[in-house]
Amino acid sequence: MLSVMRAIHPVIAGAVITVAAAIALAGCGTVHTSAAGAAHAAATGSTASSAAQTPKQRAEADAAMLLASFVLPPGAVRLAKPPDVPGGYLKTPITFLGDAYQVDSTTFWEAPGNPHTLLNWEISHISHRFSLGDADFGVAWDRSFELPQIPGVLTSRDLVVEVVSVGNGRTGIRVDAQVGWQPPRPASDKVPLAAHAVTIAEETSMETGPGMPNPVTITDPRLVGRLAALVNALPISPLNGIAVSCPPGIGSWLSLTFRVSAAGRVLATVKTDQACAGAVFSGNPNQDLALTQTSYFDQQILRIAGLPWKIG
Repeated sequence: MLSVMRAIHPVIAGAVITVAAAIALAGCGTVHTSAAGAAHAAATGSTASSAAQTPKQRAEADAAMLLASFVLPPGAVRLAKPPDVPGGYLKTPITFLGDAYQVDSTTFWEAPGNPHTLLNWEISHISHRFSLGDADFGVAWDRSFELPQIPGVLTSRDLVVEVVSVGNGRTGIRVDAQVGWQPPRPASDKVPLAAHAVTIAEETSMETGPGMPNPVTITDPRLVGRLAALVNALPISPLNGIAVSCPPGIGSWLSLTFRVSAAGRVLATVKTDQACAGAVFSGNPNQDLALTQTSYFDQQILRIAGLPWKIG
């Protein structure tokens, strides 16, 4: 069983805020022009060049575009490092999840005005392509601005703006571009072609489950292949390998055990509806793998297997 595990797109043109407007507002044209130029190059890159990039490289390019989308408040000055604020505010990202599949690019600024006013100014001036995400208010204020995922490539695309007063009527600003990317599943973390049988069982978080059906073993090569392909198509969860606070699986779920034959050696197992509503794959002896499953994954399994079970 997996100890609770954790984990994030062609770059979207038009999300970059007009360079001239930002320069006029910032009085800091050289820095912003450079960032906007890089973002424009990323946003207008050819389809062929995007296809040649790895998911991580595309996440890095997308992060550069997100940073350039931050609209500088009037009088903003870029800083080389976080301002020295009591309590260590602005020194670490607000929402960075810390997994191997996320890029975090950061810039620091200082501008006249109070945190509340500057954050509201950003909300009213940032591109309409962004939707408002999480917000937090206290000594430091922050707000996230989100772009849609790019399925199979980028799992999250967030611009996080954190502001805190640095005294003398000025506010320190931390801007994080956080982009999650989808890693490919290696062959060692998939059901192998040598699997010629699969046993499907219903399991429960309770010691015994009322009316639990008996496990069913399938040896039809066509059905075994379809079930293996269904499991192998699940993407790696962005929560994989990182401890997070989320409840374990509750109610009942499905367990699939793939073997070389009906009574042969176990090659791989998968359990649905586990912690963080994901599936857990066990095949590589060195690790369990957290997978992102769809809400109808159980029903797909039962439909392929021809089983009338009710899972919940």
